[in-house]
Order: sequence, then structure tokens, then C-alpha cells
Amino acid sequence: MVSLAYFVFKLFEPVFVWNSGWQTLSNLDRSTGEQTVIPEDYTAIIAMANEKLDQAITANNFPAVSIALGKDGELVWARAAGYRDIDNKVPAMLDTKFRIGSVSKAVSATTAAKLYDEGVLDIDAPIKDLVPYYPQKDFDITTRQLMSHTAGIRHYGPCLCFPFDEYSNKKHHKTVESSVGVFSKSPLLFEPGTEFSYSSYGFVLASAAMEGASGQSFDHLVETKLTMPLGMKNTVREGLSSQDFAVPYAIKDGQYKKAFPVDNSNKTAGGGFVSTPTDLVLMTQAILSNDYVHPATRDMLFFKPQKLESGEVNEQSYAFGWRSHLSSETFSEDRKVMISHHGGVAMGGTAFLIMYPEHNLSIAITVNRQMEGVGELFELVQAIAHDVIRKDDLG
Repeated sequence: MVSLAYFVFKLFEPVFVWNSGWQTLSNLDRSTGEQTVIPEDYTAIIAMANEKLDQAITANNFPAVSIALGKDGELVWARAAGYRDIDNKVPAMLDTKFRIGSVSKAVSATTAAKLYDEGVLDIDAPIKDLVPYYPQKDFDITTRQLMSHTAGIRHYGPCLCFPFDEYSNKKHHKTVESSVGVFSKSPLLFEPGTEFSYSSYGFVLASAAMEGASGQSFDHLVETKLTMPLGMKNTVREGLSSQDFAVPYAIKDGQYKKAFPVDNSNKTAGGGFVSTPTDLVLMTQAILSNDYVHPATRDMLFFKPQKLESGEVNEQSYAFGWRSHLSSETFSEDRKVMISHHGGVAMGGTAFLIMYPEHNLSIAITVNRQMEGVGELFELVQAIAHDVIRKDDLG
């Protein structure tokens, strides 16, 4: 009887946990935190940005939020506000790490682009030549297809595990090979290159290809090819560092609780990194300033949506780890602006990262609560970008 009760509890653990333990989210002064020194010519713009951010904190019940803005190769502004730990009233700081969810895809793809630029990774080589432990399928798959969601790899699904869905995974995977084993036996959804289907697991397989091409672990590649060269001191696979990590929260009707505990090692390359907006801006500014990969590589992979075999651009204008397209949201239909971006929703975390290539501008924002999507963050950064680009217009 005890064993049966335990089995039922574990099977439906997310449901039981979700419906218990809620506490009132008091009106704490969430302006606490820290902010960088603001350049004099940005004083007015950042004052408006802070006002917009304060409004967003209240409207969306952010326990903590962190934001950074980069322009012309420099970090212009960064601010952290609120509490990384509500119960102990520990304020968020600029080096507080947040779960960034699928923004991890941009981190992984940027590392892959570096390997491509160095001639280490052939993004059009068959995966079977790079990942011998991945079972042979009816069609060849390439890294380019994996990182543009056109390979036919499935996304998260139900499982015979505790709990019952892969998104809420609690099993720890020590290696990329172990993570690939989660989906390796699943059939392809379609012939690679013919359709689009968003898949975090596709990025896991791509990270295996990076290992196969280089002979080095994915962790080592991210560290030596991306984070260490660019000074990204707070970007790492979750689990490698627990220092100053924002407690992941769920928020509902003015109440909060710690988010359901998960292990994101089943999707590291596609959704398992923690980072800070400052780090993400360092990365994007290096991309925009031509300091990281060759401009031709950057333009081909990050700013050019991949086309299907039909010749049509895929339905999400997805490039190589980034969505890239003209946007009317910054200004209007009369003035569309090129943007390259990615959002991320994780258990107890939401993030958004965007580049404006024509203006050498990038903005990143993270919060330690799970949201339905990144719409609110998208609107906030677009409003801030509008003011910065207008400043460019005025000279």
C-alpha cells in the first residue's frame, strides 16, 4: 500500500506540488539591487528605461529582474532589481545567475558558429559521421538543420519516468551522450529540410556533433570558445555552479512558491544554461562588432533565416539559433527594423535576448519566475530600443 501511494505521488508530483505551499507575495521594495554607472549622454534614456522596468516589475510580479543594454561594442547599462531569494530577502545583483531556458540555443549556436569559423565543425556534414552512437535514420541530418529546427527531431514529450513528462525531468545526465539517449530511438517527424518543427532536443544532438567534430566535451567548448574569451564569467551549464543563483519561482494571483525542482541536464544545449544579461550582452556585442566570428559567418548563420527545400523561409524565420526578421514593433509598419532574437521559458525563469544589427544594439533581460511566454519582456525591450535608436536618429 505504501509503495502504491508513493508511486502515485511521484507520478503526479508536479500536480501535488503545484497546488500546495503558496505564500503571499508582499509588497517588498523591489527597487533594491544594483546598477552600473550610466554614461552622461544616456542619462535621459536610462531614466525612462528604469521607469518602464519598475512598471513591469509591478505589473508582472517579478521577484527579481536583471537587464543589460549594449551599444557599439560597449556595455552601456545594466541593472538588477528585486530579490533572488524572497524568503531570506537576498537582493539580486548584476552577477546573479538566472535560468535562461531556450536562450541557451543562442549560446550553443554562437559557440557552434565559432567552431565553423575555425574550420572545426562542418555544419553540413551528416550527423552519422560525427555522432556514431546516434542510431542511423532513413535520412541524413546536419548540424545546420538541427540548429534551425528543420531536422525532424521531436521536442519534449511524455515519458515512463518520474514525473511523467520530459520537461519536468529530474534525472541527471552526466554526458551529452546520455541526454541524446532520451530521444535517439524516436523516429524523425519528417524528411530533414522539408518542414519546420521546434525542438530543444535537436540542439542536444547538435552539441553531440560539436563534440564529435572537435574531440572535446561540450562544456569545454563553451568555456574555451565562448565564455572565457568574451569574459562571460556567469554563463555555465546549470549544475556546474550554484553560486549566486536566483531561486526559481512560480507566481499566481499575487502568491509565490519555489518552482517545481527539475534537472535540466536532459536539454543543456537547448535550454539548460544559466547566465546574466551582462554576459549575454557581452556575447551579442562581440557578434555585432565583428570581434567573434567573421562577418560573413555571422550574416549567413544569425541574420539569414534558413529556407526549406521548397525554397520558402521556415515559419518562424529561424536562422541558426536565432530568429531573424524585419520588425514593425519597434516603430511601425512604415519603419521596419532588422532584429535577431531568442526567448526562453524555463521552470522558474524567463529570458529574452535581442540584437539590432543595423544599430549595433543589443538588450538582454532575465527574471526568476516562469511566464506563459516572453511577450511582456519583448514589449519592454522594444520600447527601450525605440528610445535608443531614436537617439541615433537625432545624432
